[in-house]
Amino acid sequence: MNFNAINFQMYIGNSYIYNTRNKNLINLNNYPMSLKYYITTGTLLIFSFLLIAVPALAQTSTTPKETSIYIGTNGKLTDADHAIFIQKTIVKSSKVTIVQTYHLVDAKWEKLYSENFKRLNDSTFLVRGTGENIKGTTIRIFKIQPDNSVIFRDVVKEVLVREGSAKSVVPLFLHGQVTEYYDNGNKKSVSEFNENQLVSNKNWLENGEKYIDNYFYSADVYPAFKPGNKVLHNHILKGFNDAGIDIPSISGSLRIGFVVMEDGTIDGIKIISGLGPHINSVAVESFKSLKGSWTPAKLNNQTVRFYQVFPINFIYRQYQLEFAEMRGAILHFGAY
Repeated sequence: MNFNAINFQMYIGNSYIYNTRNKNLINLNNYPMSLKYYITTGTLLIFSFLLIAVPALAQTSTTPKETSIYIGTNGKLTDADHAIFIQKTIVKSSKVTIVQTYHLVDAKWEKLYSENFKRLNDSTFLVRGTGENIKGTTIRIFKIQPDNSVIFRDVVKEVLVREGSAKSVVPLFLHGQVTEYYDNGNKKSVSEFNENQLVSNKNWLENGEKYIDNYFYSADVYPAFKPGNKVLHNHILKGFNDAGIDIPSISGSLRIGFVVMEDGTIDGIKIISGLGPHINSVAVESFKSLKGSWTPAKLNNQTVRFYQVFPINFIYRQYQLEFAEMRGAILHFGAY
């Protein structure tokens, strides 16, 4: 499988959670909606469902000390046999909750990241995240609505990065419209969620220009380059060589993002994180000149647009590039 949702955080929503201590399912329909909790990935879009929409909940004796949620494609709640993510939520006290997210890789569960939620008051959490590409601190401000839904805002270093509607905030269980922003304040995306599953989105580049809409970060069938990854890798390496780039002198990672369209073409090629204008430009041109089509992604038996991330690692004093496994989205919903 070409996809590796190392950052991607997803969404789910359903009616049961599994109590690992008592080894039984808890029917959430017996609880008010305000108890419902989210799960996050990621990639790609992963999340859980532990239910701390109301901060005082952790004080009740009915709150499990630890719960585990099994998540499938596009954040869908599933069973252990079909899960690609697990999210464990550990309630440490009335003020502290830890959320740990795991991803299934080669039949083994690998920890992706951990989030520490500290309740500052009845409307604010301090969220500290550790893990690949999600290290940092987020202030999550929220207000519970009369229907027990939640309006929230995520702030990083005094900058608004995300706001929208959810059914719970620890972790985030998205439902309704969610808007993300770039560091410069420009709008990044406006997405619609239904029970934590992505339905549609509108997207912009950091400079304000319009980008491709309605792509997904998780799918039942992921895109694949028909001529094969070896052809793809050799083409990119040739592009760097032809441009006169001294590969052994470079150290670092380059990540390119693009959308695999429904017809198997690629569009929206852009640098997510780069190593300088010249190298970045050569990488983009290599993808633009790539010959061959892609097998498009499928979700719920429908062909869909898919946001693909292609990482390239430059290892100092080595001639060969290391092409990391291609990943689905980098959109995530944990700590920034």
